[in-house]
Amino acid sequence: MKLTTTNHKLQVVLGGSVTTNQLQCVTSYKVYTTTTTTDGNVAINTNNTTDVDLAGAPSSGEVYDIVNINIYNADTVAQTVTVKLDVSATETILYKGVVGVGDVISWSAEGGWKNTTNSVTPLLNNKKVISGALYETFDRDMCDEVNTAALSSGRLSLQAIWLPAGTVISSISFWSATTALATGTNQLFGLYDINLNLLCSSTNDTSTAWAANSKKTLSLTSAFTTTYSGLHYLGIMVTATTVPTLKGNTAKVGGQLGAAAPSMGGTSNTGLTTALPATANAPGTVTTSFWGCVS
Repeated sequence: MKLTTTNHKLQVVLGGSVTTNQLQCVTSYKVYTTTTTTDGNVAINTNNTTDVDLAGAPSSGEVYDIVNINIYNADTVAQTVTVKLDVSATETILYKGVVGVGDVISWSAEGGWKNTTNSVTPLLNNKKVISGALYETFDRDMCDEVNTAALSSGRLSLQAIWLPAGTVISSISFWSATTALATGTNQLFGLYDINLNLLCSSTNDTSTAWAANSKKTLSLTSAFTTTYSGLHYLGIMVTATTVPTLKGNTAKVGGQLGAAAPSMGGTSNTGLTTALPATANAPGTVTTSFWGCVS
């Protein structure tokens, strides 16, 4: 990547205003003339939706050979970052993507563009997901598909799921086991953050049938884009004469590991009807886990 004339600039801009901190940018390059080679670098912060020069235009007779670009999200929410080449105000986008909190995008001549997350992605997650899904609570190939009694009428149940920043979610799914729904009145799915705050909720499927051994997918009231990479929770609440059982894993002994911070999920608020709680109660210790996914 080279800037070869006095009308070439390398710029960065955000998709919106930051909440707290501007993103930190460092660009390293070599400056070539007909007789010399020197090293140069620029350390600068973004300026919301205003273009900022990662590398300004070279002087006459100089060529900037870009070696490395690093952009660190020091803000408290994910940001959409665009890096572009400006040639006399004609812009060409080189990179555009969501950078999660604490994450870094980088470019090098050897490796190209990389978006490095600050969180560790589970090795099995997003490798063998069910058709149409983006992420699962755990790999379906690792699910015992046992008859999990995770639900009780009017009670919220939570299951941990890892999601990267910038994931656009339109629906949530769970899979019933051998017991079908009977005389249902409310069926709600939702997504909670690591602090148990409700991020989005599905439409209420009220009395719609949910047969045994079948997947139910509920659309969100509006699409939601995750703002950080890390642990989230899928929530499910059903009110019915008979709630369905859910496909999950064989019960463990004790449940203390799953309940250790951060919790892997469990039973939460009770007495619910037509809405999920804005903030869920801390999950109780349980020995079971159930499968779910986002799409």
